[in-house]
Amino acid sequence: MVTQLGMSEKLGNVDLASDHSHLSSETKQQIESEVRRFIEEGRIRATTLLTDKRKELDILAKALVEYEVLSLDEMERVLKGENLQKMKTLSKMPMKLPEIVLPPGMGGGSGAGGATTRKEDSEGGGAGGAKL
Repeated sequence: MVTQLGMSEKLGNVDLASDHSHLSSETKQQIESEVRRFIEEGRIRATTLLTDKRKELDILAKALVEYEVLSLDEMERVLKGENLQKMKTLSKMPMKLPEIVLPPGMGGGSGAGGATTRKEDSEGGGAGGAKL
């Protein structure tokens, strides 16, 4: 920002990046000083914003724990103190978990040893769950 875009009132709107090796040590020190100033101002601004909006951040954090995902409209409603019915209806529905089928060598299918994941594997005898 400072060397390429001229975003420093102190150094002006000058391209200082293209010939950086030929700059004086004083100019390099000014660049370093301006970069540090930008970083410090950004840190102060972010800290102030987070501190000033702490109550709203806590409300949103609690809503995100409960609902997982919020749209902009939902965030605005939560900050106004409104309740969302978003996840409450889903929590009453029974969940169906997918059947896990492991590849051979990882406990499923053919191969010696390991946990079985299918009914046929647990009923059969010998390696790979083959029935005799």
